[in-house]
Amino acid sequence: MTLQELHALIVETLPAMPRQVAQAARHIADHPDEVLIHSMRDLASRAGVSPATLLRLAQSLRFDGWAEFRAVYAQDLRRAPEAYAERASRALDRSGVPALLQESFVAQRANLDHTVGVNPPEAFARSAALLAAADRVFISAFMSCRGPGLTFAYLCRMLRDNVFLLGGDASPLAADLALLRPTDAVLTINFQPYGQEIDKIASAVADSGAKLVCLSDSRATQATRVAEETLLFSVEGPSFFPSLTAAHLLVESLAISILAHLGDEATRRIRQIENAYYTSGTYSAVNNQRRTS
Repeated sequence: MTLQELHALIVETLPAMPRQVAQAARHIADHPDEVLIHSMRDLASRAGVSPATLLRLAQSLRFDGWAEFRAVYAQDLRRAPEAYAERASRALDRSGVPALLQESFVAQRANLDHTVGVNPPEAFARSAALLAAADRVFISAFMSCRGPGLTFAYLCRMLRDNVFLLGGDASPLAADLALLRPTDAVLTINFQPYGQEIDKIASAVADSGAKLVCLSDSRATQATRVAEETLLFSVEGPSFFPSLTAAHLLVESLAISILAHLGDEATRRIRQIENAYYTSGTYSAVNNQRRTS
């Protein structure tokens, strides 16, 4: 069993678990790195349950004991990220485009379900409050993560001023990071294999005292170690390239959560920007007719 399959099983069976077992399952789903870092007794203490409850959890998930359950996490830690070329070659081995598409849609639904299951609403609320309260918000999203980073920047600029995308053509990353202040917040988006920027972001946040919200495929990265909040997304799928569907879910959910924190002021700002789009002709004439009808 892979770690992703185990987490999917936890999410699927969680509603039927006894209360204490469910409490242990939620803690492990939210803090998977602790399974290897802590002893069974210490992990049980952190989860607020007894060691016997962890054993009951492992057995309810079809493991003979705790050692077998823990081995899934150890195996995942040892596994190196698969090269994109190898993923592409494996995708070509599928039996035709319809089968590949079907598998892709199934994988995306599983990624979304997993992302919802491992990120409690309270984590979204804390992350949104942190970003809404910051004087400035900087977005660290490079290479393939640029897509969800741009989406978050676009949405948040409709809600508030002083939202910046790090590493733009006109501003080197080192220059942007040198200006971080304790009242700033950084949102970083990354997945394995991690770009070199992740080390620079983590170091700059630690040195400046800025707050960090990390969207990642793992809780055990250079950035998550200094993050105030971490939200997880899964990148699994049959394609040659990791899926970012769940990452887009996170940034859109974060944006709506920030709107809830900012309230009426942000709503008025959205209405002002929307009206400007119509009056300037940014939206098409058809949209203008619908708007005024």
